[in-house]
Amino acid sequence: MQWRNLFSVLTLSTLVLSTLVGCTVKVGLPRTSGAFLDAVKGETFEPIDTLDPRNAMVYIYRPDSEWGYEEVQAPTFFVESEQLFGLKSGGYEWLELHGGSYDFYARRPMGILFIKTIFELPINVEGGKNYYFRYSETKPIVIEEIADNPELYVQDGPLQQVPEAFALRELKHLRLDEPGIYYGGVGYEEPRWAPFWTFEATDKVSKK
Repeated sequence: MQWRNLFSVLTLSTLVLSTLVGCTVKVGLPRTSGAFLDAVKGETFEPIDTLDPRNAMVYIYRPDSEWGYEEVQAPTFFVESEQLFGLKSGGYEWLELHGGSYDFYARRPMGILFIKTIFELPINVEGGKNYYFRYSETKPIVIEEIADNPELYVQDGPLQQVPEAFALRELKHLRLDEPGIYYGGVGYEEPRWAPFWTFEATDKVSKK
Protein backbone atom coordinates (compact mmCIF):
# COMPACT_ATOMS: atom_id res chain seq x y z
CA MET A 1 0.00 0.00 0.00
CA GLN A 2 2.98 2.36 0.45
CA TRP A 3 3.43 2.90 -3.29
CA ARG A 4 -0.26 3.63 -3.62
CA ASN A 5 -0.07 6.24 -0.86
CA LEU A 6 2.99 7.78 -2.50
CA PHE A 7 1.26 8.03 -5.85
CA SER A 8 -1.83 9.49 -4.18
CA VAL A 9 0.30 12.27 -2.68
CA LEU A 10 2.00 12.92 -6.01
CA THR A 11 -1.34 13.03 -7.78
CA LEU A 12 -2.71 15.53 -5.27
CA SER A 13 0.39 17.66 -5.78
CA THR A 14 -0.23 17.58 -9.50
CA LEU A 15 -3.78 18.84 -9.08
CA VAL A 16 -2.65 21.65 -6.78
CA LEU A 17 0.10 22.76 -9.15
CA SER A 18 -2.24 22.64 -12.12
CA THR A 19 -4.64 24.96 -10.29
CA LEU A 20 -1.86 27.40 -9.43
CA VAL A 21 -0.40 27.68 -12.91
CA GLY A 22 -3.74 27.89 -14.70
CA CYS A 23 -5.61 25.79 -17.23
CA THR A 24 -3.65 26.31 -20.44
CA VAL A 25 -2.97 23.19 -22.46
CA LYS A 26 0.80 23.87 -22.70
CA VAL A 27 1.43 23.64 -18.94
CA GLY A 28 2.96 20.21 -19.40
CA LEU A 29 1.77 18.72 -16.11
CA PRO A 30 -0.15 15.44 -15.80
CA ARG A 31 -3.65 16.22 -14.55
CA THR A 32 -5.75 13.04 -14.91
CA SER A 33 -5.92 10.49 -12.10
CA GLY A 34 -6.19 6.84 -13.03
CA ALA A 35 -9.29 4.71 -12.59
CA PHE A 36 -7.90 3.34 -9.32
CA LEU A 37 -8.36 6.77 -7.70
CA ASP A 38 -11.24 8.12 -9.76
CA ALA A 39 -13.17 5.83 -12.11
CA VAL A 40 -14.94 7.22 -15.16
CA LYS A 41 -18.38 8.54 -14.21
CA GLY A 42 -19.52 10.38 -17.35
CA GLU A 43 -22.32 9.64 -19.76
CA THR A 44 -22.25 6.51 -21.92
CA PHE A 45 -21.14 6.93 -25.50
CA GLU A 46 -23.12 9.14 -27.83
CA PRO A 47 -21.79 10.13 -31.27
CA ILE A 48 -21.64 13.86 -31.90
CA ASP A 49 -21.43 16.02 -34.99
CA THR A 50 -18.58 18.40 -35.70
CA LEU A 51 -19.43 22.07 -35.29
CA ASP A 52 -17.73 22.75 -38.60
CA PRO A 53 -18.58 20.35 -41.47
CA ARG A 54 -15.05 20.76 -42.82
CA ASN A 55 -13.65 19.13 -39.67
CA ALA A 56 -13.07 15.49 -38.79
CA MET A 57 -14.25 13.83 -35.58
CA VAL A 58 -11.71 11.55 -33.91
CA TYR A 59 -12.76 9.18 -31.12
CA ILE A 60 -10.13 7.65 -28.84
CA TYR A 61 -11.29 4.95 -26.46
CA ARG A 62 -9.90 2.50 -23.92
CA PRO A 63 -11.72 -0.76 -23.16
CA ASP A 64 -12.02 -1.95 -19.57
CA SER A 65 -9.18 -4.02 -18.16
CA GLU A 66 -8.17 -5.16 -14.68
CA TRP A 67 -4.72 -3.67 -15.18
CA GLY A 68 -6.22 -0.36 -16.25
CA TYR A 69 -8.35 -0.15 -13.12
CA GLU A 70 -5.22 -0.45 -10.97
CA GLU A 71 -3.68 2.60 -12.64
CA VAL A 72 -3.01 5.63 -10.41
CA GLN A 73 -2.41 8.13 -13.23
CA ALA A 74 -3.82 7.90 -16.74
CA PRO A 75 -1.66 8.29 -19.85
CA THR A 76 -1.87 11.79 -21.33
CA PHE A 77 -2.53 12.43 -25.02
CA PHE A 78 -1.05 15.23 -27.13
CA VAL A 79 -1.50 16.61 -30.65
CA GLU A 80 1.16 18.91 -32.14
CA SER A 81 2.68 19.49 -28.65
CA GLU A 82 -0.73 20.53 -27.25
CA GLN A 83 -1.76 18.61 -24.12
CA LEU A 84 -5.26 17.22 -24.64
CA PHE A 85 -6.55 14.83 -21.97
CA GLY A 86 -5.82 11.72 -19.96
CA LEU A 87 -7.53 8.47 -20.91
CA LYS A 88 -8.74 6.16 -18.14
CA SER A 89 -9.70 2.53 -18.42
CA GLY A 90 -13.35 2.29 -19.41
CA GLY A 91 -13.45 5.76 -20.94
CA TYR A 92 -13.43 7.53 -24.28
CA GLU A 93 -12.65 11.02 -25.55
CA TRP A 94 -13.41 12.93 -28.72
CA LEU A 95 -11.22 15.31 -30.67
CA GLU A 96 -12.48 17.61 -33.42
CA LEU A 97 -9.74 18.35 -35.95
CA HIS A 98 -9.53 20.57 -38.98
CA GLY A 99 -8.63 18.37 -41.95
CA GLY A 100 -4.90 17.77 -42.34
CA SER A 101 -1.88 15.95 -40.89
CA TYR A 102 -1.00 15.89 -37.20
CA ASP A 103 1.57 14.44 -34.82
CA PHE A 104 -0.40 12.41 -32.27
CA TYR A 105 1.24 10.83 -29.23
CA ALA A 106 0.80 9.87 -25.58
CA ARG A 107 3.07 10.03 -22.54
CA ARG A 108 3.06 8.12 -19.28
CA PRO A 109 3.06 10.29 -16.14
CA MET A 110 4.56 9.78 -12.72
CA GLY A 111 3.63 12.44 -10.20
CA ILE A 112 4.26 15.83 -11.85
CA LEU A 113 6.52 14.45 -14.59
CA PHE A 114 6.13 12.58 -17.86
CA ILE A 115 8.57 9.68 -17.87
CA LYS A 116 7.92 7.85 -21.15
CA THR A 117 6.42 8.33 -24.61
CA ILE A 118 3.98 5.45 -25.12
CA PHE A 119 3.36 5.88 -28.84
CA GLU A 120 3.97 8.38 -31.63
CA LEU A 121 1.57 8.16 -34.54
CA PRO A 122 1.29 10.66 -37.41
CA ILE A 123 -2.37 10.82 -38.46
CA ASN A 124 -4.08 12.24 -41.54
CA VAL A 125 -7.73 13.22 -41.30
CA GLU A 126 -10.17 14.40 -43.92
CA GLY A 127 -12.95 16.87 -43.18
CA GLY A 128 -16.41 15.36 -42.82
CA LYS A 129 -15.17 11.92 -41.74
CA ASN A 130 -15.09 10.03 -38.43
CA TYR A 131 -12.03 8.16 -37.15
CA TYR A 132 -11.75 5.63 -34.33
CA PHE A 133 -8.65 4.79 -32.32
CA ARG A 134 -8.51 2.02 -29.74
CA TYR A 135 -5.99 2.16 -26.86
CA SER A 136 -5.16 -1.06 -25.04
CA GLU A 137 -1.86 -2.10 -23.50
CA THR A 138 -3.10 -5.55 -22.50
CA LYS A 139 -5.68 -6.62 -25.11
CA PRO A 140 -4.69 -5.44 -28.60
CA ILE A 141 -6.76 -6.64 -31.53
CA VAL A 142 -5.51 -8.28 -34.73
CA ILE A 143 -6.58 -5.79 -37.38
CA GLU A 144 -6.53 -8.43 -40.12
CA GLU A 145 -9.34 -10.24 -38.32
CA ILE A 146 -11.74 -7.30 -38.27
CA ALA A 147 -10.92 -5.15 -41.31
CA ASP A 148 -11.38 -5.89 -45.02
CA ASN A 149 -8.46 -3.59 -45.89
CA PRO A 150 -6.12 -3.73 -42.87
CA GLU A 151 -3.44 -1.71 -44.66
CA LEU A 152 -5.68 1.37 -44.36
CA TYR A 153 -5.53 1.38 -40.55
CA VAL A 154 -2.54 2.88 -38.78
CA GLN A 155 -1.07 1.65 -35.50
CA ASP A 156 1.77 2.33 -33.09
CA GLY A 157 2.21 0.50 -29.80
CA PRO A 158 -1.07 0.21 -27.87
CA LEU A 159 -2.96 2.65 -30.15
CA GLN A 160 -4.77 1.11 -33.12
CA GLN A 161 -7.06 2.66 -35.67
CA VAL A 162 -10.11 0.42 -36.07
CA PRO A 163 -13.16 0.23 -38.36
CA GLU A 164 -16.26 2.15 -37.30
CA ALA A 165 -18.52 -0.90 -36.89
CA PHE A 166 -16.03 -2.60 -34.56
CA ALA A 167 -15.43 0.57 -32.56
CA LEU A 168 -19.12 1.28 -32.02
CA ARG A 169 -19.66 -2.18 -30.52
CA GLU A 170 -17.05 -1.44 -27.87
CA LEU A 171 -17.82 2.25 -27.41
CA LYS A 172 -21.41 1.63 -26.34
CA HIS A 173 -20.09 0.27 -23.03
CA LEU A 174 -17.74 3.20 -22.33
CA ARG A 175 -18.16 6.63 -20.74
CA LEU A 176 -16.91 10.13 -21.52
CA ASP A 177 -14.53 11.18 -18.75
CA GLU A 178 -13.41 14.70 -19.76
CA PRO A 179 -14.93 17.29 -22.10
CA GLY A 180 -14.03 16.78 -25.75
CA ILE A 181 -11.39 18.97 -27.38
CA TYR A 182 -11.51 21.16 -30.47
CA TYR A 183 -8.16 21.68 -32.23
CA GLY A 184 -8.27 23.73 -35.39
CA GLY A 185 -4.56 23.94 -36.11
CA VAL A 186 -2.44 27.03 -36.59
CA GLY A 187 -3.99 27.98 -39.93
CA TYR A 188 -7.62 27.97 -38.81
CA GLU A 189 -8.97 31.25 -37.47
CA GLU A 190 -12.77 31.10 -37.86
CA PRO A 191 -14.62 31.09 -34.50
CA ARG A 192 -15.97 27.76 -33.32
CA TRP A 193 -19.16 29.46 -32.12
CA ALA A 194 -20.16 30.93 -35.51
CA PRO A 195 -24.00 30.82 -35.73
CA PHE A 196 -24.00 29.89 -39.41
CA TRP A 197 -21.58 29.05 -42.17
CA THR A 198 -21.13 31.00 -45.39
CA PHE A 199 -19.52 28.15 -47.32
CA GLU A 200 -20.92 25.00 -48.84
CA ALA A 201 -20.88 21.93 -46.60
CA THR A 202 -19.24 20.01 -49.44
CA ASP A 203 -16.14 22.23 -49.19
CA LYS A 204 -13.87 19.61 -47.63
CA VAL A 205 -10.19 19.80 -46.83
CA SER A 206 -8.31 17.17 -48.79
CA LYS A 207 -6.10 14.65 -47.07
CA LYS A 208 -2.45 15.66 -47.17
